[in-house]
Amino acid sequence: MKNITVEDCTLTTDNATAKATIIDAPSTKVKAEGKGVYKTPLKVQVEGATQGSFTQTAPSTGTIISTAKKVKADNILVILEGDKTNTPVQCPASDPNTGATTTIPVTVTIQTAGQTKVKGA
Repeated sequence: MKNITVEDCTLTTDNATAKATIIDAPSTKVKAEGKGVYKTPLKVQVEGATQGSFTQTAPSTGTIISTAKKVKADNILVILEGDKTNTPVQCPASDPNTGATTTIPVTVTIQTAGQTKVKGA
């Protein structure tokens, strides 16, 4: 059983400089500890990724898909603590010195659910 993800949750990335934010709204009907519950699929945005001399050039979006099997909000599976993007977010980047371009893959994970009393599976 894992905590259900709500507003004020904490995201982490596997890139030292990248910051991720949730761009979807939580449920307005289903709450845990007074905070709206997030449902699958959950859209996230990544900014600030770097890799060597490459720097991300534009915000990129990705999707976290729930690992929950039973627990739903508004008849849709909820996002659980530890859920992550099933494929890395592809962040466009360039090297300011050479002008070369690449894509930096960034995985986003729900680090802390934002509540501690409601669990799901």
